[in-house]
Amino acid sequence: MNLLDLTTVRAPFPTEQQEVRRAVRGMFADATFDLEKADRIFDGTGIEERGFALPVERYARGFSAAEHHAEFRRVATQMLASAAERVVPPELASQVTHVVTISTSGIATPTLECAVLDDSALCSNARRVPVFGLGCAGGVAGLQIARDLAASRPDALILVLCVELTSLTLFAQDKSLRNFVACAIFGDGAAAALIAGSRLPDGHEPLARLGRGSTRLFPDSADLMGWQVEDGGWRVVFSTRIPGVVEQEVAGLVDGVTDRSALKHFALHPGGRRVLEAYEAALGLNERELAPARAALCKNGNMSAASVFFTLDEILQAPDFSPGPGVATAFGPGFTAEALALDFLRPHARPCP
Repeated sequence: MNLLDLTTVRAPFPTEQQEVRRAVRGMFADATFDLEKADRIFDGTGIEERGFALPVERYARGFSAAEHHAEFRRVATQMLASAAERVVPPELASQVTHVVTISTSGIATPTLECAVLDDSALCSNARRVPVFGLGCAGGVAGLQIARDLAASRPDALILVLCVELTSLTLFAQDKSLRNFVACAIFGDGAAAALIAGSRLPDGHEPLARLGRGSTRLFPDSADLMGWQVEDGGWRVVFSTRIPGVVEQEVAGLVDGVTDRSALKHFALHPGGRRVLEAYEAALGLNERELAPARAALCKNGNMSAASVFFTLDEILQAPDFSPGPGVATAFGPGFTAEALALDFLRPHARPCP
């Protein structure tokens, strides 16, 4: 199956990490842990800038359930509409057969793609597949779902939409160290991809081909990652065990979908510095192979499911891009792992906005 195009959309308010650091210190001024020691976490994130749905000073007040819902729908819809417009050329808009929408940082009914379809020339009878709850694994999982749909009919044309506004889940009343770490690494972003079946639209050549995929749900691991929904907001759950699980499991996951020794490109979900170090150790990666994921993290932070699309874009837009086999991987709530083999064919000509 064929990846025809890919685009990423940054959140409306790009903010330097040092500005975020000052804001977070103010929010946690009355925390019971050692704030001076915790503040050093920012030094090791590998993040220089992140995008946010709202100005950074707004987050100190927190969000009611109604505020979270309203801002999520408003900003997410705007970002997805922009992504869809960039990735679907006008001549193909009426040919879209499916729309797969991935998000875990907010709830919308009707689902987000309805507004995108209403405000665009996209085919209104496209089959909609909203995907919720996969967190950081959602990007790779969404591509796998699109690949399976593309295999169902030669003329399939699947629009994959992904948006994560993790900043809106900030639980301002939560003064825990865990929440401090979340405030240091998470950001917002959106992406879109266009996947075609075996019959390519006239005049369109793929960026990559999607190959074999794998999903694995680990037993007795539901407490590693997720949301704890409370009256005051969505309290983030992530365990310090995550990098260890990634290091232990990722090699077998990759080996299950492709020949690891032949890989040239690694579209890793950049969950954070320690997660990337776990990938490095388990897969024996060098600096060049880690560079796309590190660049995505540096420029954007951890955007949950959207992050892997930013890593893919870094690969496709690299000045020294060369065709060859690759793999996309991510771990998310469940605890679950996703892997997808790709054959990269040509560079992405359009600059990342």
